[in-house]
Amino acid sequence: MLELEREGLLRHRTSLSSPKWIAPPADHREPKPPKGYVVSFAKFHRHGLGAPPSHFMLALCQHYGVELQHFSPNAITVAAVFAMVCEGYLGMMPHWELWLHLYSGELFNAPTGTTGMRKPVRTGCLNLVLKTRKTERPREYIPVGLSTNHAGWDSQWFYLRNDDDLLPAYTGRLITERSENWTYGVVQVHQSRLDSLIDVMKLRSEGLTVTLVLSAIHHRRVLPLMSRPLRMDEMAPGASSRDLEACRMSSEAPANDEVAARVRAALACHFKPEHVNGFPMRPDAGSIDLGCSLLVYSFDSGFLSTPFSNPAFVLAGVD
Repeated sequence: MLELEREGLLRHRTSLSSPKWIAPPADHREPKPPKGYVVSFAKFHRHGLGAPPSHFMLALCQHYGVELQHFSPNAITVAAVFAMVCEGYLGMMPHWELWLHLYSGELFNAPTGTTGMRKPVRTGCLNLVLKTRKTERPREYIPVGLSTNHAGWDSQWFYLRNDDDLLPAYTGRLITERSENWTYGVVQVHQSRLDSLIDVMKLRSEGLTVTLVLSAIHHRRVLPLMSRPLRMDEMAPGASSRDLEACRMSSEAPANDEVAARVRAALACHFKPEHVNGFPMRPDAGSIDLGCSLLVYSFDSGFLSTPFSNPAFVLAGVD
């Protein structure tokens, strides 16, 4: 836990009476979080989770009907990358209908040693996977190559303060089958809302990769799945210093060597330090301005055509 603090991936405990996190006592062989806390994992925070969680993270919990421990480390990575593609490159909040268009949920069950027999798991049962049929996802979206080796990740658990009870309470329940809505997409009548968005999903052809997204995240010292006063693209020199401090997890940017090591740990790739921030996010110099318009959601007036550089709230379809 202290190592996560040092790396700027977990907030300092501060309060003694209600600390932001608690290391489980030695006699807690299985999670028994105190009231007001949920179970989290070191891997989650290394892959982009923060506290309090973002609206997008809450939407994922609601839509898939899961608790925090049900996500796999790769699911956290996928969600974090999507959030940062929306914020840092498209200049908008995570777009819920675009998410449903691109991704579905898959249930993971562990092997039992007997051919054809698998068993449900208490942690990491939800994987989030890119839809593969040509009619379901735009080819331009960046591929997310994920690590296949997270051995022992579920042993590094601790108690995370659940501010305002935003996350579902921990029950330890087993999920034994995939819910029908895990594969839902955007209803046909609303498909046209995505046309302008899909037209600008050309980041892949411009050279953006998941490794570059993750390196930019760590370089900026921001956790994508944490509630923040500013979107990534709003973290400009003219922004409030108080807001910038609330967004950044540490006062100094980590060295490129450390950033590259974090990317390699998350993706099991050969990412090099010289490639850190190799595809600048907004509003940094050199970032790509797609200069387009899209349909965005406003609670006052519904879906509107709005300048792409100044979108309204677009986490549509979530109560």
